[in-house]
Amino acid sequence: MNTFKPIKQVKATDEVSQQLRSAIFDGTYAAGQKLPSERELIELFNVSRTVVREAIKGLEARGLVEIKQGAMGGAFVKAINFERMTSACNDLFFMGKLSFEELCQARLVLEPMIARLAARNCTAEDAATLMAAHQGENDILEYPHTVVLRQQVHHLLADMTRNRFLAGMTKSLLQVLSDITNQFQPDTDEIHPAGLHYDLIQAVTANDEDAAEQAMYQHLLEFLDRLKKIESEFRNTTHK
Repeated sequence: MNTFKPIKQVKATDEVSQQLRSAIFDGTYAAGQKLPSERELIELFNVSRTVVREAIKGLEARGLVEIKQGAMGGAFVKAINFERMTSACNDLFFMGKLSFEELCQARLVLEPMIARLAARNCTAEDAATLMAAHQGENDILEYPHTVVLRQQVHHLLADMTRNRFLAGMTKSLLQVLSDITNQFQPDTDEIHPAGLHYDLIQAVTANDEDAAEQAMYQHLLEFLDRLKKIESEFRNTTHK
């Protein structure tokens, strides 16, 4: 069954790449499965060999496919692993197949536990570092620096868990949000005004695990409300 459409746009390579990415993310081609051959793709998309090769190279650069040589070779879909999560989610968001709400729901599951563990482990040095990050959230208001500053408290809390896997998952989610917002740059004070982390920091530095967990959950709920508004405006603008 042909799931692709012939390409008529000027930027044929980009169009071919986007359709192939969609097929991979939709599960049309699962991990380990081989994409159609170069000759088949040329016929399916009605484009040149050069266009197809450039599109496949782009998928390889993104880590979506692995090129194998030989008679049984070709482009094989790679599993979406931990290292590639941010790139894949970024693509999915701008293809309209992932929302800020879904990303924040994942954070709502993960980060309250991060805050609890951070409160358990917080030292006087950690407390000073958290407060410095909190006070510096308004130091730079230009992208991408403003995003880095407004996320710094979350990065520090993740490290304070002393659990590298949990920290990596948290930072990956933060990086996804950072990469997405850096591309269309919503107003900083609309998406995340400075000073929102104060109650959370107070709970963590007091080593109050329950309060830290609750403060993080409440913070993320309020953040989600802003994200949904920002995304709605972005989707409406891009579809006009």
